[in-house]
Amino acid sequence: MRTRTIAVTALATSALCALTACTAVGGGDKAAEIGRAARTPVGAAGGTPAPSASPSAPAGGSGDFADLSAAEILTRSREATSKAESVHVTAKVTEDGKPMEIDLSLDKKGSCNGVIRLQGMGTLNLIKSPDLIHFKGDAAYWRGAAGMKNTPRKQTDQMVATLADRWVKIPTSDPRAATMTSSCDLSHLTGGTTKASPLARKGAATVVDGQPAITITSPVREGTSVDTVATRGTPYLLKSVISGDSDGEILFSAYGTPVDTTSPKDADVLDLSKQGGGIPGEAA
Repeated sequence: MRTRTIAVTALATSALCALTACTAVGGGDKAAEIGRAARTPVGAAGGTPAPSASPSAPAGGSGDFADLSAAEILTRSREATSKAESVHVTAKVTEDGKPMEIDLSLDKKGSCNGVIRLQGMGTLNLIKSPDLIHFKGDAAYWRGAAGMKNTPRKQTDQMVATLADRWVKIPTSDPRAATMTSSCDLSHLTGGTTKASPLARKGAATVVDGQPAITITSPVREGTSVDTVATRGTPYLLKSVISGDSDGEILFSAYGTPVDTTSPKDADVLDLSKQGGGIPGEAA
């Protein structure tokens, strides 16, 4: 099974590609599937899941995490994280061997706001509310999208000239927005099984952004995963690092903070709902 870093990559790829070229690379369904797989423990035996307490219970004292196994701590953290209504994700991962950077706030309503950068596909800014999607790609983004569709150079140049660094909007009800609509759902990243591997091992106490935490090391199919769990307040997941066949690092913060979906203050926004069947300039 794959790790949470791969789930984040799938979500970001869905958003990066959905309205342009590479839906087949990572659609919303794939993101959901990988998100579930990311939480399936390696080496887990069947039976009753590890016992858990309220995810809001304070942690770190002698009667809390000190008396729990690593698997129990990680299970509690996954339960708490899966119940979060929103989170801010900052990640450095890879997609097909190319570095990808993600800085994205998202929630369970499907709203998101942030930026995604992928080598060879440029930069995409994204704002999505329940009703409307705004996105803005740079020149590299539009050239990369055109290249994946084998768009002729003339049409590619037209796309870049008219769309680069320009906000584009489309209603979430538009069929062309279906993949991007599902890609912003936090449940695709945090939902699914919460049971941790019985092989999980406690690591050292640490601090993430001023928050006391503990590291938990677990085996995964692609290598080793090190999750950092808050030991004060709600035991949210604060950091996840995977090393092995696929390396990546994700930071989680701002749990419960509403996602800002304010529309861009720009008079030159292109409304795709008033366009024909496709992106302006792309090949027929």
